[in-house]
Amino acid sequence: MKLLQPLFERINEDWSGIDPQRFLGFITPKITQALGLERLMPLLQEGKRLNIKFGVDPTSDRLHVGHIVPMILVDLFRKSGHHIDFIVGDFTAMIGDPSGRDSARSVLTSGQIEQNMKGFAEQAGRFVGMNQMKVHHNSTWLNKLALSDLFGHLQKINATAAMQRDDFRKRAQQDQPVSMAELMYGLLMGFDSLELGTTVEIGGLDQFLNIVQCRLLMENAGLVPEIGLFTPLIEGTDGTGRKMSKSLGNAIPVTASFEDKFGKVMSIPDHLIIPWFKAFTLIHQDELGELEAFVTENPMEAKKQLGVLLIALETKNLEVGMEERKRFEDRFSRKEISESDCEIVALNGNLFKTLRPKFPSGNELRRMFDQQAVKNLEGQMLSPDQSFTGIVKVGKRKLFKVS
Repeated sequence: MKLLQPLFERINEDWSGIDPQRFLGFITPKITQALGLERLMPLLQEGKRLNIKFGVDPTSDRLHVGHIVPMILVDLFRKSGHHIDFIVGDFTAMIGDPSGRDSARSVLTSGQIEQNMKGFAEQAGRFVGMNQMKVHHNSTWLNKLALSDLFGHLQKINATAAMQRDDFRKRAQQDQPVSMAELMYGLLMGFDSLELGTTVEIGGLDQFLNIVQCRLLMENAGLVPEIGLFTPLIEGTDGTGRKMSKSLGNAIPVTASFEDKFGKVMSIPDHLIIPWFKAFTLIHQDELGELEAFVTENPMEAKKQLGVLLIALETKNLEVGMEERKRFEDRFSRKEISESDCEIVALNGNLFKTLRPKFPSGNELRRMFDQQAVKNLEGQMLSPDQSFTGIVKVGKRKLFKVS
């Protein structure tokens, strides 16, 4: 595939004045759903500088690359000269986004929120132009919200419809409470849009119902509802269909080394290659046919190029990605593995007990043994009850020196 160099060059390009039709071709592969999309092209053709909104509740200071996916779409608008409003949900974080939750979130202190936001900004800024986005804290206006204004909008909101959310219904069925504050979460996001005059709001697909409420609030206030663009919830490295999550052990932490990032990209099943290309690279709609043919013909090479581009997106340097590719090929493709490449562990009776602390769960490690994915350097299978010492390869990238 001859896309590697063009896809890298787009990372550093200035897209000011880009043709609207071409710009839309870069957006389309990144969205899985949209609200009011038919309005976007006319606005782009008018040459207007749009107000793009993206918000986060900083409930953690540790990001994985799945968190970056909607921000890459935000960054396309920034590159094209549009205004970006980045919302720090310091007020809404004290409620907690109920989307996809089977229980209420823990309440955060203002100190925790501020600390988490520092971590978020530093990690997200490795991939996107955070320093060119206008940062707001929504407590600035929500702390001043008058009850009369709030109730004026509440009277126009159907509470029955709000309770039809799948996450709320599941919690009700499990006798888990849903607070009034959580019911109002999407409405409060809508006040952010009213305050900023948002044209387009971007979020992961889990934000769909919240943005529906934002649009409803804007419409009730006599404004044109914002356009909603939704990126898919990126599937984790294990390929089980579950979204990327630190707790599930199928995530690539933003703070991971380049070596670890590249290795985890190489570990994904083939069916994730195209979705990940769409999510993490600046590929155009017209190039998807070439990409699909390339992945079908040579999935291993496609994964290597994907790993290179993910690192290049972070470093803005293609050579860093290429060096990591060479390092990977030296270690695995050419079997040049030494003890310095391995994590040292002490034998504890048998291999299962020895390796168990290095995996999120015993079930995951057991599955690796069941799939015959635990081997020595000669490629011979190892069993969980074996008292083996030497270099152990687990899956495609984990290496341990058992002594």
